[in-house]
Amino acid sequence: MAALPNIPMSAEASDLMARLTPRIASRLEEVNRTPVSVLLWGPGVSSPSPLASCRSALRTVLRQRGHAAVFSEEICDPCACFSIRLQQLAQAQEFDLVVSLPCTPGSISEIHDFSCDRRVNAKTLVFINEEHTDGYGPKSLKALSTVLSCRIEYYPNEHDTGLIESVTYDEVQKIREMKYILAGRY
Repeated sequence: MAALPNIPMSAEASDLMARLTPRIASRLEEVNRTPVSVLLWGPGVSSPSPLASCRSALRTVLRQRGHAAVFSEEICDPCACFSIRLQQLAQAQEFDLVVSLPCTPGSISEIHDFSCDRRVNAKTLVFINEEHTDGYGPKSLKALSTVLSCRIEYYPNEHDTGLIESVTYDEVQKIREMKYILAGRY
């Protein structure tokens, strides 16, 4: 960006800027206090899959950044008269973002329960391992992925999860900013 010419302000305008600048900084700090609710689906914490540690790391970092990040199993009630699928649908409806980390070709098919459900699919971010793109589940999800459906991101392999982390953190920040921007409109 080209340097702007330094045009002096009047004393009154300088005083006004001295009052405005900290107020602007305060509003931007408020944005960083706006929590986003993130539901993290994927392998259990005791799973040998590297995605289990990635999922745990996402939860930790998001909580450290002031967000309400939880695993579905933390809020599912195994004694409830409702199926796990119904409980997860109810959960997904209430969260700002659902991040799905299926770790096997079979678990990719599980996301189909939610990928066509208009109540939750637009806020669902699915990460698919590029090594698991064959078969009905991944191909069907890819065919369904549009701006009106779940978003699918591909990562190289289960040992290279940097993309999962960066995309998730970027998406959460975008939602945080939109929650602040839209707060005055509703």
